[in-house]
Amino acid sequence: MSQGSQILIVEDNPGLNEILRKIVESEGYNVSSVFTGAAALQILEDEGPFDLVLLDVMLPDPESPTGRGMDGLEVCHRIKSNPVQADTMIFLVTVKDQPEDIMKGIDAGADDYITKPFNTTLLLAKIKAMLRIKNLSEELKTKNKLLEEMAITDGLTGIPNYRFFIDKLEDEVKRGRRYSTPFTLLILDLDNFKDVNDTHGHRHGDFVLKEVASRLQNGLRETDILARYGGDEFALLLTQTDSEGGKNVADQVLERLAIPITANGIEHFIEASIGVVASDSMVSATSDELIVAADKALYTAKEKGGDQAYVAPPEAS
Repeated sequence: MSQGSQILIVEDNPGLNEILRKIVESEGYNVSSVFTGAAALQILEDEGPFDLVLLDVMLPDPESPTGRGMDGLEVCHRIKSNPVQADTMIFLVTVKDQPEDIMKGIDAGADDYITKPFNTTLLLAKIKAMLRIKNLSEELKTKNKLLEEMAITDGLTGIPNYRFFIDKLEDEVKRGRRYSTPFTLLILDLDNFKDVNDTHGHRHGDFVLKEVASRLQNGLRETDILARYGGDEFALLLTQTDSEGGKNVADQVLERLAIPITANGIEHFIEASIGVVASDSMVSATSDELIVAADKALYTAKEKGGDQAYVAPPEAS
């Protein structure tokens, strides 16, 4: 646990500062030390992040005009108020052992404390416990982030799923109403893809779907969103794009899909029908109404023979 842990000691007494440094380094931690609150904030900014700050409460500063400087409680408060540094564990070292003094430290954001004079074994035990808590907290955050990503990601293609797409569409509808910015929704359905699954099996079909998703992703801007809408359907949300721009993108998609996909030595010619609806043709439409309009446009494209894009006319609203 000690390997790689970065600890900062903030203690104005040079002798005690050195003692603390040697004690902490004896456990294999990487240690930096400063003597004032101002220096602590500076090194956190320049060399952070640190896993733990061992912070003296009383921090006079001889270079300060008043000689008082910034005390440990103020340093603690500033660290915890900084979004980048807020996860830093803070361990107060204080001569004040009254409950009200300890409460002030906790209110400032401290995670633990020890009073002077301190027992070396207890100090190291507390440091080890605090770092263990920090490591567990980071592991939990990592797992939670992974779970969040899994909840919004399609397991087969690796692109966003329906749930994520709907949330982003809702956001874009609100943004469009507030700033009058255009956007276009495309819903794409692969023509006769069922034949691929029926003839070659679903695992073979899955490979083809992954390749389709990859081709759809190519050429998109960072602000555009591609999602698997369900089965062999995909959806595209094109920001800052009117109906003409949306039709151009749809035609580019069809061109990319026109290149045969080879899976297990078998060549597939994939075609798609695309429904296109632009926000400028349905100014006050809700996300649900836009989806219905895009679906209708998609079915019109299919009725016209497929392998084409159809733009919903303004009267679709």
